[in-house]
Amino acid sequence: MTDEELRQIIKENKQVLDDIDKRMHRIEKKFVWNTIFGFIKTTIILAPLIIGAIYLTPLLKDYVKIFEPIFRNLPATLQNLAKPADVNNSGTAASDTDLMLESFCDPEARQLMVDQLCK
Repeated sequence: MTDEELRQIIKENKQVLDDIDKRMHRIEKKFVWNTIFGFIKTTIILAPLIIGAIYLTPLLKDYVKIFEPIFRNLPATLQNLAKPADVNNSGTAASDTDLMLESFCDPEARQLMVDQLCK
């Protein structure tokens, strides 16, 4: 190989390396921007969830308090639904039904429900 051929090969290699360097800088910029926008997207999704959990918790406590008598008697009600044949034979199913009706007619629970729904 002559000196002229070597200079030509070195010149071509230098151009290829410059092209690769430019591509690498573009790829690095894209990675940086993807990281930044990924963080922003995560923040946009998580921020309303966290704020909602903080501000809605006191409101939800009131609604849970309204339906607390129903939740207390729910296991007995579900057992009655699972065993419909026992309703005619024993008096326990009737007493469970009476307890459930009493929880629906509880004046304190009714007043809480009225206060919450009529604000």
